[in-house]
Amino acid sequence: MASCAALVLTACERSAAAAPLDPQGQDWEGLTQLLAIVRAEIGQERVVLTSKLDLRSLDRADALVIVHPTRRLDAEDLSAFMHAGGRVVLLDDYGTGDGLLAYFGILRVPLPRQPAAMLRGNPALAIAEPDLTSGGHPAVRDVSHVVTNHATGLAHPGLSRVLVVHGDGEPDVLLAVAGIVGQGRLLAIGDASIAMNAMLRYPGNRALTLALIRYATESDVWSSRGGKLYVVANDFDTTGSFGASTGLAGAADEARRTVVQTLDALRRDGLPPLVAYLAAIAVGLGVLFWASTRAGKTHRPSVPRFVRPVPIAAQGGVAGHAATVGALGAPRAAVMLELKSALEEQLATRLGLERTPTHDDLVARTRAAGLLGEDDARGLASLLASLAEIETMHVARRQRGQRGQRPIGRLRDADVVAVAERVRGLLEAVDTRLRDRVTLPP
Repeated sequence: MASCAALVLTACERSAAAAPLDPQGQDWEGLTQLLAIVRAEIGQERVVLTSKLDLRSLDRADALVIVHPTRRLDAEDLSAFMHAGGRVVLLDDYGTGDGLLAYFGILRVPLPRQPAAMLRGNPALAIAEPDLTSGGHPAVRDVSHVVTNHATGLAHPGLSRVLVVHGDGEPDVLLAVAGIVGQGRLLAIGDASIAMNAMLRYPGNRALTLALIRYATESDVWSSRGGKLYVVANDFDTTGSFGASTGLAGAADEARRTVVQTLDALRRDGLPPLVAYLAAIAVGLGVLFWASTRAGKTHRPSVPRFVRPVPIAAQGGVAGHAATVGALGAPRAAVMLELKSALEEQLATRLGLERTPTHDDLVARTRAAGLLGEDDARGLASLLASLAEIETMHVARRQRGQRGQRPIGRLRDADVVAVAERVRGLLEAVDTRLRDRVTLPP
C-alpha cells in the first residue's frame, strides 16, 4: 500500500511539474492529444518530436509545427527552408515567434475587447471563425468555430485570411494568416493553446488541428510529399543551418547561431548565479586596485590658465611677429623674406620714397643718389634677385595644386646669417655715405 501511494504521489508530482504546452504532458495543458492526432493521420514513422532541431537534416518535403517557442527563431533559415518547399505552421501568442512574424511583415495586434462570440461570456475565450471574405481558405474548409484562450491577433494586408474574430461594435481582427513562401507555405495562428489537451475537446479545435496537419503534409499539385513532420514546442534548441555545407561555411553558421542564442539566453535569464558572483568579485578587486594605485599618487601642481604668461608669439605686434619668425620651427625661407622686406623698406626710406619701387629701379636710384659704390650696387642687385627667387618659389610651394615648380633649395642657418650680414653691411654703407654728405663743408 505504501509503495502504491508513493507511485501515485510521484505521478502527481510529475504531472504538476509538467510545463504548459509540454508535448509529453498528459495534463489539461499538455500536447499529447495533438501528437496522437498527428500520428493517427500521417503515421508514427513520419512524426518527429524533438527538443533539438537540426536544420541541416531537414528536407524540402518536410514540415514544421512550432508551438509557443521561447528561444529566438532563425527567420532566415526558416525562410530558406520554405523557399525550397518546406512548410511551417506557427502556433504562438506571447512567445518568441514574433521575430519570424516580423521577418514576413506580420504584426501582432490585440483581439477585439468585446468579441461578437465568446465562451461563457469571457472575452478571453473569444470564438474564431473561418474568414469567408474571399471564399474561405482551404486549410479551414472543414472548420466551423474555434475556441481561443487569451489569444493575439495578426495583421498583414497581403496574406490570405484564414481565421477571424468578429468584434461587437469593433473592427474584426484576424487570428490566423497564411501565405506562399517560394515553393513552401507559412501558416501562423495567434494562439498556442488551441491545440492543448483541454481545448481539443471542442469539435472546432479538433477539426482545426486535423486541418493544420493536412495543410502541412498534403501533396503539391506538381509532386507528392512524403516527408516528415517535426513537432517542437517551448524551449527547444536549434542547431545547424538549412542547406549549409559541413565545411567552413557550416562551422561559421553554427558559431553565429551559438553566439546569438547565448546572447538571447543572457537577455532572457541573465547571468548564472556563480558567473554573476565571480564577475562581482572581479569588479570589486578591480576597483580596489585602481583606488590603491591612485590614492598615494602625488600630482604636480598646475598653474591656472588665466595667470599663465602669454607667449610672445601669441601677443601680436612687432614682438609677436619677431618671435614667430625667429621660432625654432619657423621656415628659413620666411626669415629670408623678412630680410628682403626690411632691406627694401630701409632703402626706400633713405631715398625719401613713399612706395618701394621695383628692384631694378631701386638699385638704379640708389646708384644715382650716390648712396652705394659700384661694387655695392652690383651686390645689392644680386642679393635682391636671389631673395626674389626665394620668394617666388616659397609662394608657389604653398599654393595647392601647383605642379612643375622647381623646389626651393635646402636653406641652412648659415645661409640666413650670411644674408643678414650682407643686408646689414649694405645699410651701413648707405648710412656712412649719408653721414659723410652731412659733415662735408658747404
